[in-house]
Amino acid sequence: MKRLAGSLFTVSAALALTVLPTTAQAAGTEDGAALVAAENEIIDELAPLGWPGQDSENFYPGAAGHADAASVVWGTRGDARSYQVEARCAQFLTASLKHAYTWATDTWFTNGIGFRSPSSEQYYDAFTDTSVGGALEDMSDHITRPSAQRVQDLHAGSIIAVKYLDGSEGGATGHMMTVESVAPFERDGNRATQEYAVTVADSTSNPHGVALSSKTSPHWAFRDTRVEGSPGLTTKEWSGATGYWWGRNEAAFNTVADRPMVFVDVTR
Repeated sequence: MKRLAGSLFTVSAALALTVLPTTAQAAGTEDGAALVAAENEIIDELAPLGWPGQDSENFYPGAAGHADAASVVWGTRGDARSYQVEARCAQFLTASLKHAYTWATDTWFTNGIGFRSPSSEQYYDAFTDTSVGGALEDMSDHITRPSAQRVQDLHAGSIIAVKYLDGSEGGATGHMMTVESVAPFERDGNRATQEYAVTVADSTSNPHGVALSSKTSPHWAFRDTRVEGSPGLTTKEWSGATGYWWGRNEAAFNTVADRPMVFVDVTR
């Protein structure tokens, strides 16, 4: 679940990324800061444990022999082991929304999306349901979908939902993540395209990027926090929650025809 549009979002330099039908921007004030703060708290508080120290508290269910269970706990600041992330990407997002906002209750999720804890596919389907009286309208009090689905308009607190139409290892239905920042980035030297480096917070079974011990590996300029090691030393990858980059040196490129995506904002 680590590859998305070739590890970086890629669009034509002359065109906006508009891969899905659009709907008008609903009224409301963007309010994603609380979501970012909630996820950063749990990631930052677990960080002092390092690796493999975090592996007992921060892992992707079913990965590397871990139990297939879901639990996300915000503990006491300064007490790393009171925090816990045992969650798939959609479960981590749902728990973070519930922790950050009083309106994000089981009832709100059930009324809007139809599930108390939606999968990535169910999030995507809800965010793209633009029908009258559909899921997006039911969620419009707190979720809005910008009409221009452009990567350059993403910002801290934006939510990205991806649906896997081509299948994936482990049977994942898609991927969910929260944006931390966006910046133009040149990957391939092709002037006809513009790539963007997007920092995200998510939970995944496999870190983004290819962790190589070589000191010249571009991975180290865009390190995923789930990687143990450093340039020139042996590396090992872990699962769980992180707050850093897509893989700078991933080779695979996934098209939006196979893995469509949608961007939404949290509002109030």
